[in-house]
Amino acid sequence: MVIDIRPYCGASSCWDTEILACKISQYQNQYIILDLNYEGWDIVENGIEQVVKNIADELNIPYKNISFVSSDRFCKSKVFDHKINKKFLNLLTRTVTVQDISIPIANNYGLFCGRGTNERLYSFWKHKNWKYTNYGKVSLHATIEHINEYDSDYVKFLCEHNEKWQDIKDLLPYTDLGHTLPLGSNQVECTSPKFWNEIYNDVTVEIVCETNTTTDTFFITEKTLRPIVYGRLFMVIGSPKFEAHLKELGFDIFDDILDKTYDDKSSYLRIDSVFRSLEKFLSTDFNFQNILPRLKANQERFNTFTNE
Repeated sequence: MVIDIRPYCGASSCWDTEILACKISQYQNQYIILDLNYEGWDIVENGIEQVVKNIADELNIPYKNISFVSSDRFCKSKVFDHKINKKFLNLLTRTVTVQDISIPIANNYGLFCGRGTNERLYSFWKHKNWKYTNYGKVSLHATIEHINEYDSDYVKFLCEHNEKWQDIKDLLPYTDLGHTLPLGSNQVECTSPKFWNEIYNDVTVEIVCETNTTTDTFFITEKTLRPIVYGRLFMVIGSPKFEAHLKELGFDIFDDILDKTYDDKSSYLRIDSVFRSLEKFLSTDFNFQNILPRLKANQERFNTFTNE
């Protein structure tokens, strides 16, 4: 029996677990697959693994009769069988596809976020409060209306960085992308190639704020793949070693052009380090034409990767 568990957990917390327990109890004599579908949340970090363990203990269900499926490529559960959702890559290829690479007219940077998270709010504040802010093109759909009991990352930012929140809250939702952004919108950015080709017209490097940032996870989404398929440099705010794992998969992370020492770090320290690296890059005389063969090689690797 397959149970979609996305209604009962998020990136960092769980809820309505008594309802999940009732669902599991209905199928306790069957093999149960707990499916996160395309999500790659850390099932240890967000607590859902422990919740399911408690349910299994209470119902006397052997752990071997329950498994998880998610898009976390590390599948790090120590209790249950945990498999990667191989169908997710098919979804990604429908979301992002390889485009002809155009030469940007300026070596600017982009930061494109949907919903607010701790790291994304901090990154937005960082962008708005440093000397190279005019080199950036940014969007963030977060508003105070999005905060509820489940958005623990959001609340964490408000508690730990309230002065920074006060500094940016009246700016949100925010976009430099020239598209309509209704108040309270939590929609992902447009997937149209025409839309993104226009956005990337003056963007050389994108700061990617990935979905999962917890240690010992590796969850690739369209956020990381988009600058690859459009032929742009990238710096990922994700889990520690995220870009090292990309390199292991055969992608060029351009660590000879961008200082990637931030890849060992997490959370605020990683973001601060990313912006220091970006400052170095923006201070150099960079010739985009010189890396076209490498950008095209990354596109080829994307095609191979999604077919493997």
